[in-house]
Amino acid sequence: MTQSVKQFNSNNKRTAWLYVVIAFMCLIAVWRVSEVYRQQQLTSLKSNSEIQLNQLANVLESAIAKYQHMPILLASNDRVRRALFRGIPTDINLLNRELAQINRITESSDIYIMDRDGLTIAASNYDEEATFVGKNFSFRPYFQEAIKGREGRYYALGTTSNRRGYFFSYPVYFNQTIVGVAVVKVDLRQFEKRFDTQSYEFLLLDPDNVVFSSSRSDWLYKVMGELSHDELTRIADSRRYKDRVIETLPIVSVRPVDQIASIVELLQAYSDDSGRESFERRSYLKMSQPIQLFGFKVVLLKPLQSLNDEIVLWRAIFAGGVIITALLAGLALLRKRMLQERSDAIEMARHNQAYIREVIQNTQAGLVTLDDKFCIESFNPAVEQIVGKPLSDLIGQPLEMLFFCTPSYLHFWGQMTDKADSEIEAGGRFITIEGELIANSSYAVPVEMTLCELQLPKRRGYLVTFHDMTERKRYEKEITLARQALEERVRDRTGALEEANDRLRQEVIEHKETQEELIQTAKMAVLGQLSAGLNHELNQPLTAIRAFSDNSLKFLEKGRIDQVEMNLQQISQLGHHMGDIIARFKVFARKGDVAPRPISIQSALNGAIRIMSSRMKEGQIELSGLNDCPLMVMGDMVFLEQVIVNILANSVDAIEDAKPQRRIIDISACTVEGSKVQLAIHDTGPGFSQSDLSRLFEPFFTTKSLGVGLGLGLSISQRIVESMGGEIAAQNHPQGGAEFYVTLPAFFEHEFVEVRDVAG
Repeated sequence: MTQSVKQFNSNNKRTAWLYVVIAFMCLIAVWRVSEVYRQQQLTSLKSNSEIQLNQLANVLESAIAKYQHMPILLASNDRVRRALFRGIPTDINLLNRELAQINRITESSDIYIMDRDGLTIAASNYDEEATFVGKNFSFRPYFQEAIKGREGRYYALGTTSNRRGYFFSYPVYFNQTIVGVAVVKVDLRQFEKRFDTQSYEFLLLDPDNVVFSSSRSDWLYKVMGELSHDELTRIADSRRYKDRVIETLPIVSVRPVDQIASIVELLQAYSDDSGRESFERRSYLKMSQPIQLFGFKVVLLKPLQSLNDEIVLWRAIFAGGVIITALLAGLALLRKRMLQERSDAIEMARHNQAYIREVIQNTQAGLVTLDDKFCIESFNPAVEQIVGKPLSDLIGQPLEMLFFCTPSYLHFWGQMTDKADSEIEAGGRFITIEGELIANSSYAVPVEMTLCELQLPKRRGYLVTFHDMTERKRYEKEITLARQALEERVRDRTGALEEANDRLRQEVIEHKETQEELIQTAKMAVLGQLSAGLNHELNQPLTAIRAFSDNSLKFLEKGRIDQVEMNLQQISQLGHHMGDIIARFKVFARKGDVAPRPISIQSALNGAIRIMSSRMKEGQIELSGLNDCPLMVMGDMVFLEQVIVNILANSVDAIEDAKPQRRIIDISACTVEGSKVQLAIHDTGPGFSQSDLSRLFEPFFTTKSLGVGLGLGLSISQRIVESMGGEIAAQNHPQGGAEFYVTLPAFFEHEFVEVRDVAG
C-alpha cells in the first residue's frame, strides 16, 4: 500500500512539472511572437515616420527660406535708402507704412530698418505698443554681420516682442557706403500651428541642441543632451534666449533601433482631476534630419503608446488562454488528487491508531486517560511498573484512588479553568503538580503529575502523565546536604577573611599616619635648613626696634613728641612685619589633610617665596617669572607651598654647588589640555644625568653630598601632588639647568558655583 502511494505521488509530481514546463514554453512563445510583431510594427512605423520627417523638414526649410532674399530687396528700395541717408520724418513715416504693408503681404513676423549704430528708425510694427522703432539692436550678431557688408542670419527670442524668430539681414548701401541694415524676422509660431493636429511631436534644435521650436510649448528652450558650463555661459552672454533658463529634456532612457532611429522615454507632466500635477513615462520613436541651409536639426517623435497597448493586449489575451487551460488541467489533477488523498487518509488513520497504541504501550512515562468526571478510563503498563502492582480494579474509579496530593489536584485545575482564554498560555489548559502514587498503605511513590484537557470531537476527556521522581528526590536530598556543608565552609572562610581585612585596614591606617609624619618631618627639616635665614630676617627688625626705642627716649626728654610718635609708628610696622614672617612659618609647619579646594597659584608661590627669600638672598639668586598669575587650581594651599619650597630648595642647592655665572630661578604657569594648570620651575644649575632622572623621585635618593639632605623631598612632593590629583615631572632644560613641572586640575569659577548649588 505504501509503495502504491509513493508511486502515485511521484506520478502527480511529474504531471505537475509537465504542466509547468508547457505553460512556461507557451509564455515564451507568446513573448517571442509579440516581439516579432512589435519589430514589424516598428519597421512600418519607421518607414512612415521617415516620410513624415522629410515632409516636415522640407516644409520648415521652404517656409523659412522664402524670406531670405527679402532683406536684399529691401536694401535696394529707394525709399529705404532715402530714409537712412536723409532721416527726414516724412520719408520715415512713408517707409513705416510701406514696411507694414509688405509685412502683411509676405506674412512675415516683423520688418525693420536700422542705421549704422544699430538704432531702428522704421519698422512694420511702428504703430504697436511693443514697436521696434527707437530700439537699438547693435548687439545682435545679424546686425554685426550686415554692417560688415555680409548677409546676416540669426535665430533668437526677441528682447522686445518676446517672440521666437529667425532673422535675415542685409546691408543698405548709398553711394557705395553702408548706411544701414534691413532685417526680416520670421515668426516660427505660424509653422508650429500647422502641426498641432498631427499624430507626432516635433522638435527644431539649434546647433547647441537647444529646442528652438516644438509642437509642445513645455519643451521649448530645453536641451536634448548635456551642455558644458562654458557652453551655457556662451548662450547666456549672447542673450539669444533672453533670461530663459536652459534645462535638460526629461529623457529617462534611449534605446537604439538602428542607425537612424531610436526609442526614447520621456517624463511628461499632466494634471489630474484635482488639479495636482503628476508625471508619466511616454515612449516615442525618435528620428532626426539636419536642415543644412540653417544649421538646424529637426527631430520627429512618433508616440508608441498605441503600439505598446496593442502588444500588451495581445499578450494578455494569449496568456489568459494559457492560464485558463492550465487552470482546467489543474482542476482535473486536483480532483484526482483529492480522491486519492481521501483514500490515503483512511489508510493513514488506521496506521496512526496502531502507531499511537504502540507508543502509549511502550512509553516510559505513565499515561492515564480520564473521562469528563475525572474517573480512570485506561492506563498504560508504565503506570503499573511505577506502582509495582496491577491496577485493573481501578478502571472507573476516581483518580484520587491512585494519586494523592495536598491540596487536591481538582483545586489546582479549578484555578486553571477560572482563567480567561487570554490568560492561558499557547499550550492550552494544563497543570503540573507533585504528589504520590499510592502503592499500598505503607508505601507511596513520589511522582510529578501533568493533567491536560483532550480536544475530543464529541465529549470531554483528560490525559494524565506520571513521571517517577524517586531518583530526583534522592538527588535533591544529597544536593541539600552538600549545600549545607558548603555554606558551613564558606562561613568559616569568611570569618578568616574578615580578620585578615581588619588587619590590613589597621596596617593601611598606620601606613597613612607614618606617611603624614614623614611629610611633617620633611617640613621641619626644611625649616631647620632655613633657621639661619629666619634669624637674619628677625634680627634686622629687632635691631631697628631697639634703635627707634633709644631715639624715642631721647626725643621724649627733649619734648619732641612728634618725633617720638613717628618712631613708635616705625616700631609698630616692624612688629607687624616680624609677625607676618613668624605666621608664615607657623602655617607652613602645621599638619593637615589634603582637602582639595580652589587655591591661587600666585598665593602659593608668594608664601613659598617668603619662606625661601633669605636663602635666595644669601646665594645671590635672582627670581624671575610670575608676578600676577590669575590661574586657580584644586588643591591644598599648605601642601602646594611645601612642594614649591622643596623644588626651590633643590634649585638653590644646585645653583650654590655649581656656582654658575647666571644665578636665576625662572617660574612660569600655563593652562594645558583645557582642564589642567602646569607650573614650571627652571634653574640655571648643572641639571641631571640620565641615570639621576630615572631615580629622581625614589625615597632616600639624593644627588647632594653625604650628610646633606635625606633624599625624601622630591618623593614626598610626588605623593603630595598625586594626592591632589596631579602629576610632577622633571627634565633637563634645552638651555641648561633643571626644570620641574607640577600639573594640577584647573579650577573654573562656574564649575565651583554649580557644585555649591548642588550641595546647597
